[in-house]
Amino acid sequence: MRKLATLAIALSMVAAACGGSSPGGAGGGTSNDLSAQAPGKDVKPAAKITWWHAMSGINGEALNKIVTNFNNSQSTIKVEAVFQGTYDDLLSKLNTALASNAAPALVQVYDIGQRYMYDSGQVVPMQAFIDRDKFDTSDFEPAVINYYRYQDKLQSMPFNASSSIFYYNKDAFKEVGLDPDKPPVTFSEITDAAKKLTKKDASGQTVRYGFGPSIYGWFFEQLLATSGALYADNGNGRDDRATKVVYNNAAGKAILDWWKAGIDGGYFYNPGIDNPGATNAFNAGKTAMYLESSAALRGNINTAKFQVGTGIFARPDGRPKDGGNIIGGASLYIMKSRPVEEQQAAWEFVKFAMTPVVQAQWQSDTGYYAIRKSAYNEAPAKEWATKYPQFLTAVNQIRESPQNRFTNGAVLGVMPQARARTQKMIESVFLGQATTQAALDAAVTDMNDQIDKYNKANK
Repeated sequence: MRKLATLAIALSMVAAACGGSSPGGAGGGTSNDLSAQAPGKDVKPAAKITWWHAMSGINGEALNKIVTNFNNSQSTIKVEAVFQGTYDDLLSKLNTALASNAAPALVQVYDIGQRYMYDSGQVVPMQAFIDRDKFDTSDFEPAVINYYRYQDKLQSMPFNASSSIFYYNKDAFKEVGLDPDKPPVTFSEITDAAKKLTKKDASGQTVRYGFGPSIYGWFFEQLLATSGALYADNGNGRDDRATKVVYNNAAGKAILDWWKAGIDGGYFYNPGIDNPGATNAFNAGKTAMYLESSAALRGNINTAKFQVGTGIFARPDGRPKDGGNIIGGASLYIMKSRPVEEQQAAWEFVKFAMTPVVQAQWQSDTGYYAIRKSAYNEAPAKEWATKYPQFLTAVNQIRESPQNRFTNGAVLGVMPQARARTQKMIESVFLGQATTQAALDAAVTDMNDQIDKYNKANK
C-alpha cells in the first residue's frame, strides 16, 4: 500500500498498452469483459510460467518460498517469480509488455489498480476459473473477497491483504494516567488523549506529540469509510462506472477539520507526505499514537523500546453503524494474452497459494493477514498470534466491519492519481494554504476532470 503512482494518467497508459483508445489490443480482448472463459478442463498446463511481482526484502523472500514449495510439490509446472520493482514499476512494464505480446501469465497488481486492469480487457477473470472448477470461496474473508469483486464477479485473486489500524504507546498511556488497555477510537477520544500525551521540555519545546499519522491518501479513504461516507458516486464505482468523486461532503470536511485542529493545537504531529517518517517518529517515542497498515506491526514491535498497543482505526464521534474499514494490499491476475496452457498453469499455482497452510505461512512470514479463515487453525498462524497478539486487532477489525459500498472501497481508473491529489489537498490545509472546504472542492474539481477524460477514453 505504500507507493503512489508516478506514472502518466491511467487513460494514456491504457491507450499505450492496447494500441489506441479502445482497450483490447495485444491480447485480443475487449474492455469491460467479465465474460471471458477459462480454458477447458482438458487443457494440459504449460510446463513453465512467469509471475511478475512487487515484493522485496522479507516479503520477497516469503513469496519465493511459496514458489519454491509449489515447484517442489509437483513435477508438471515450474513457476518463475520475477521481481519488477514497485507496484508502479510493474504496471508500467506490464503496459510495455502487452504492447509487444510479451506479458507474463500471472501478475501481482496493487489494490487501486483493479479498475485499470478491468478496463484493459487483458485479463481472464478469476471468476471464470472459479466457476469452471466450482472452487469454493466460502472460507475467504468477506472483506477481502468483496473488495476485488466487480459486478459480483472476482476479476483477480486476493493475495497480500492488510488493514490500517491504530497504534499507541502503552508506556506513555500509563505515564499520563490513561488506560493502556483501552485505546481511543473516536475523533474526540483521540484528541483528548493526544492533549494529555503531548509533552514539552523545560524550554517549551515539544518532545512528544500525542498523535502523528502521515499524510496518506489511503488513510483519508479509510476515514471516509469509517464515517459511512462515499469517496465516489455510483456506489464508489461498484454499481456502475464512477463519474465523479464526492468526498467534498460533510464527512470529508469533518475529517480535515479535526486533523487540522490537532495540528494547529500542537498536539498532533505532521510528518508530511512520508509514511516512514510517521513510523520512525512513533518508534522513537516522538509520537504516542498514529495510524498505519497492519503490515507494519512486527516491525513496530521489534523496533520500539516500549510496549506497542493496537486498536481499531479512528472514526468520527457516534461511530456510524454503517462505517468500517477498507482492506489494502494486492491481488493476482491471469493474463488473457498468454496461451491457454499457461493460463491453466497459472490457475494451478493460484489454487496452491490459496491453501490454508500456505496462507498461514505467508501471514507468519510477512505480517499480511491470511485471506482464508481456516488458515488461522494452522500452526504458523497460531504461533504468530501467540507471539504477536496485537495482530488480532486487524483480523477482528475487518471481520466486524459491515460489508457495504462504503467499506468495499472506491474503484477508479485514476485511483493512483486521486490518492496523490488527496495528499496535496491535505497538505495544503495543514500549511494554511487553503481552508478545508476550499481544498476539498479544488481536489474534487481536479479529479473529476481526470475521471471524465479517463471515462471518455475507456467507454
